[in-house]
Amino acid sequence: MITTTVIRLTACAMAIIVIPTVAIAKIAPPAAVSGEIENPGEKYGRDTAYILMADTKFGWRTSAIPGDIDLNGHHLLMDTGGGNRTEFSGQITGTGSVEWRGGGVPQVAQSILSGSRPNTFVGEFVLANGILDLQKASGVCAIPGNITIGQRGDTVLRMFAEGQISDKAVITFAGPGISQLDTNGYNLHIAGIQVKAHAVIDLSSKTSTGSTVQIDFNNGTWDLSKTITIRGWAPNCHFKFAGAALPQQLLARIGFDSPFGKHSGLYAAKQNSAGELLPAAEVKASAPPFDMSVAAQTRRAKLYNVEGLKELAGCIPLHQGNGTVALFGDSITWLNGYCRAIQSCLQNSGSAWKVVNHGINGGGVEQIRDGAKEAGYPGNSPQASFAELLEADHANTAFVFIGINDVWWRKTTPALFEKGLRDLATVAANSHVKLVMATMELHGELPDGRNADDPRIEEFCTITRKVAAETHATLVDLRRACTAYLQNNNAQLRVDGTIYSAPSGILTYDGVHPNSTGTDLLARLIADGIVRAYSP
Repeated sequence: MITTTVIRLTACAMAIIVIPTVAIAKIAPPAAVSGEIENPGEKYGRDTAYILMADTKFGWRTSAIPGDIDLNGHHLLMDTGGGNRTEFSGQITGTGSVEWRGGGVPQVAQSILSGSRPNTFVGEFVLANGILDLQKASGVCAIPGNITIGQRGDTVLRMFAEGQISDKAVITFAGPGISQLDTNGYNLHIAGIQVKAHAVIDLSSKTSTGSTVQIDFNNGTWDLSKTITIRGWAPNCHFKFAGAALPQQLLARIGFDSPFGKHSGLYAAKQNSAGELLPAAEVKASAPPFDMSVAAQTRRAKLYNVEGLKELAGCIPLHQGNGTVALFGDSITWLNGYCRAIQSCLQNSGSAWKVVNHGINGGGVEQIRDGAKEAGYPGNSPQASFAELLEADHANTAFVFIGINDVWWRKTTPALFEKGLRDLATVAANSHVKLVMATMELHGELPDGRNADDPRIEEFCTITRKVAAETHATLVDLRRACTAYLQNNNAQLRVDGTIYSAPSGILTYDGVHPNSTGTDLLARLIADGIVRAYSP
């Protein structure tokens, strides 16, 4: 049951003046807009001002609007299409509301409110998801009214100057993911907060002057199942609730993440007589799903902190003559991220060896073994069988990284999966090709076994480990390494002792396909496996 607490919160001589004739430029009237407009600048002109005649949506190609916008009693939705760069630098005026939809966190490109004149509209501003940067000139208000942070996913609102948010604003942290406000060391005074989701307030300053964040206490509500985490606190930062002392039940919902002068960790909050919050005792996890001790984190880190690419650059057998490393897999291989990193490593180190990508988009173990009529790299190419490709490539090494589609939607049985891997191992042995075999990685990034496919993934990874051992293939245990990484990097302690983990966005952008961090990790681990295949 969720508990909610409400807080009340001279005469002149005649003269003849000659006025020269001056040409006065005509100011174009604002464009009357409504409905959905994918690129308003393209349709009406880049410097156009706008007046809303009904609710209006600007689309993903908007890019930049230097003209003014009169809400005229309506709702303006800025949909960046998942985080395309978008900037408003004019004034937003009138009565109405504004909703901004960014991308993920981190975000592909910037969303910005900038300019030298204040926004003066009367109504709510909603940052539904993604990251929005407030970059008006110092002391010029970017958001003049109440603000909601979060509605559709992880959300971050960032200040880049003083006075970006009205001191009359009530800020609502709404979720469903993390709702975060970054002051970047600038001062902030607001009329109140509503805590409807787990919130983060980051005070981190790039200067030594420190900052003050003041929240008027008697205006807002607080869902007692939710917490606030304060980051970037230092002794020159002042975070205070003005008006009254916080009730203990609310004070217990606030924590400090790794405050200056203390070792890394989460600390409870205490309040002094001036209303200022300070870090107190360290918080410990209650019933953690796995060992979160420093010793356990250190052990886990050894599984993924490998320097495979550096080792690959210095691997003597891969610098002798010509050779080919053939990489087989599904869409993760087909995307060519880790493949490109391995190829670049060899080229930059002077090796004449080449890397060939044989990823099949949507492929499973049987498609790797038997070939596919389409979906092969590059693009949507047909792909020959494993045996035919080893012969055509004159391959010295074959790397096989397969399984997630077998588990996810191909519904391959464990017996067929094992037979497929053993068939690949037999072909590699008969072709005198060194075989490097990897377990699959992830379908979801919860680090405690709660992803829907985790039981079957573990079952199939056990098969991969078994086949690799029995056929003397070199094993790259991506599953164990990635799980270790997530347990170390995707388990955020909250002040109530619970653990929050993001379902994706740490190593992948969708729970399966690697982001830049995941691609780097893959490249290092796979390169390490290739080097071990050539080690005595």
